[in-house]
Amino acid sequence: MTDRTTRDVILDVARQLFTERGFTSTTIRDIAERAGVSPALVMKLTGSKAQLFEAAVPDAPNVGEPDQSAEPLGYRMARALVERRDSGDFEFWAMAPFLLQEAPDREEARAKMAARFVPRIATVIGEDTPEKVRARLVVTLLLGLASGLRTFELVTPDVIESRRLIDTYGALIQAVIDDPAL
Repeated sequence: MTDRTTRDVILDVARQLFTERGFTSTTIRDIAERAGVSPALVMKLTGSKAQLFEAAVPDAPNVGEPDQSAEPLGYRMARALVERRDSGDFEFWAMAPFLLQEAPDREEARAKMAARFVPRIATVIGEDTPEKVRARLVVTLLLGLASGLRTFELVTPDVIESRRLIDTYGALIQAVIDDPAL
């Protein structure tokens, strides 16, 4: 196997394990074992666990995907998180705080995340202010929903039906998107 192919296998395995178990419960040893390589090779090819996580996870999905439906953007954003929870798919927004905590330089990691997502959300919601307050609030709402769904499991389907959760949280996100005073 070439280094590139081995690295791809490691990233695929890491993505799967981070999705199944979360950041904290996934070890380098688990990833190495499932990928059929040594933990030392995983570290050599990917760096720290936080660097491996960052390399393995996709960008926050579906925040700016064009959609032909008439459903407002805030509702589509909430739907994407709830549907990923319901299907067990990977959720970047829930894992982002763990990535920040594991970063060797938290200030740099915060700045990098803000630079990665705030302008992207601002573009999607049509915000062109220098402060990008609405985009920052939308990112905050997505992080909160993801943590409530995945980390704390506060809003499970037995507590609130997925459709109602999407309607309720989607309205919150949409209110921020539509607020001209922000």
